[in-house]
This record gives sequence, C-alpha cells and structure tokens, in this order.
Amino acid sequence: MLSYLRFLLQSTNQHGVHSPFVYNYITKGLYQQNEFKYVQHKTNQWLLQSIQYFKPNSICFLNDGLSVIAWKVYTNKSVELTDADLILERYAPENQTRIVQTIKNMSNSQLLLIACYTYPKSFFDELRKNVDIIVMIDFYYGCLISKRTEQLKQNFHIRY
Repeated sequence: MLSYLRFLLQSTNQHGVHSPFVYNYITKGLYQQNEFKYVQHKTNQWLLQSIQYFKPNSICFLNDGLSVIAWKVYTNKSVELTDADLILERYAPENQTRIVQTIKNMSNSQLLLIACYTYPKSFFDELRKNVDIIVMIDFYYGCLISKRTEQLKQNFHIRY
C-alpha cells in the first residue's frame, strides 16, 4: 500500500504527457469506457485494454498464463519473439534476466507489456537506466516498453 502511495505522488495523468504516442495510448486506449471492469485484477484490465488499443497482428506470450487472459480479445496463437508486434511477459524476480534479454532483442516496432501483480520498483528503476529503452510507461500494475527510435528517451509514471 505504501509503494502505491509513493507511486501516486510521482505519477501524472494525460495532462502531464507531451508525447503524442503516449497521450493517444492513455486517452484513447486506457481512459475510455472500460468494457473490462468485470475482470478482477487491474493488471488484467490494463493488459486487455492495451491489446485492444494496439490491435496487434501477432503476440508473443512469454508467460502462458497471460495467453489465457488475452484470449478475451486476441484468439490467435502465440508467435516467436521475432515475429511479434506485441510481447507479453509477467514480472517475477526469476524473469528479470529474460525481460532484459527480450528488450535487447526487440526491434523498434515491437512493444513489450510487462504485467505486474506486485510492484517491482527497484527493477523498474534499473530498466529506466537501460540505454536500449526509449519509452517506458510505468502504470504500477504494468509497464509498457518501446524502442521507438523516432522519439526521445522518456520515462512516464501514469495513473491508471
């Protein structure tokens, strides 16, 4: 609970964002009417809304449990990392090395969504320093990572 309060103090909403990519994602993808309110965990709601907003042609599920959640909006099979538009991973301490390696192997057109059921502040702080990451959006319940070369390096803490 204390970590969430700290997060809220440093976070912003769409009014504190000056990136068109991030602003559109927040306002059109996350702050619109949420048809997934029935979904129990906020992390799962965020994942479903993000998948629905980005409308990926292909997803790489690095965690099988996430494919069960995503099935509500994405019914295709998982693809290999190199063929995916969107990559989904669940944060766990034992997945940290795999997450960093995934970021290293991503192309600038791919997005990585990291689902967090407990907030990994120290790991996210490390990721913010990663030179491969151009855009990092921390929602507390999850994180979006992009290597979009057409954008300046930016880190956001967004209330969701």
